[in-house]
Amino acid sequence: MDRIATLLTLRPILYGLIGMLISGVSFPVVGVIVVQNGLIPMRYMLMHGVILGGIAAVATGLPMLATTIPLNIALVLVMLRLNRNGRTLSTASTAMMVCTMGLASLFSHIFDVPAKDTLEVLWGSPFALTTTDLILLGILGTATIAYVATFFRPISMVLFDKDVASSMGVPVKLHSTAMVLMTALIVSVAMKVLGALLIDALLVLPVVGASKNAKSLKGLFVWSAITGMGMSIIGYLASLLWNLPVSGILAVLATAVYAADSLISHTTSHKRRTKE
Repeated sequence: MDRIATLLTLRPILYGLIGMLISGVSFPVVGVIVVQNGLIPMRYMLMHGVILGGIAAVATGLPMLATTIPLNIALVLVMLRLNRNGRTLSTASTAMMVCTMGLASLFSHIFDVPAKDTLEVLWGSPFALTTTDLILLGILGTATIAYVATFFRPISMVLFDKDVASSMGVPVKLHSTAMVLMTALIVSVAMKVLGALLIDALLVLPVVGASKNAKSLKGLFVWSAITGMGMSIIGYLASLLWNLPVSGILAVLATAVYAADSLISHTTSHKRRTKE
């Protein structure tokens, strides 16, 4: 513990802890929307969009977030435009993902971006967070939680059934667009903290694990946030203690939590059926 206390006096380490705490609470909240709204395919498009943005950042010398956030917002708006039936985003997001990867390949070749720089985009680090990154992360995290808390009823109706929600006067298109844009922003920032390959450690796995025991949508939001926060703190402190990558520990920890939740859920269901 003395080692951790000493390390936390260093600004990059302290910033990383604050960043992981904010991410642990807010990312799973967006993850609930991703899972419940069927946005898993879109998530891949956004991740590839960040890779393209990272290549553009290396080529132009601009900050990564300054290129990835506008790019992902643009991808989402184009995807929504292509999705004329308004039902599923999987086809449009898949098309945009393929196009994005094609552009990433072309830009990498045209601007002669080294392969090692491209691969570095896939791995984030909370130790690299700047004051600006932390402020942006805090604003997005707070806005995400405030949005869900304020508009929980219409959000829950949209996630349940868009037709029913529309018939009851809920502005379905407005909330659907807001949720998609919010996901785009969070994924863009998550790349700086965890990297492209391990975003799901905080975005999806806490939600999947919590869904096995949550009895309502509100419970799913709450338990996903609690699970994500716990995993973030434990994973971060463990990485400091054993000098291991945060993202790797978090990914293994998230998988372990998911496996434990599945086992507990299965055991509970088996005991209930046995009693009956």
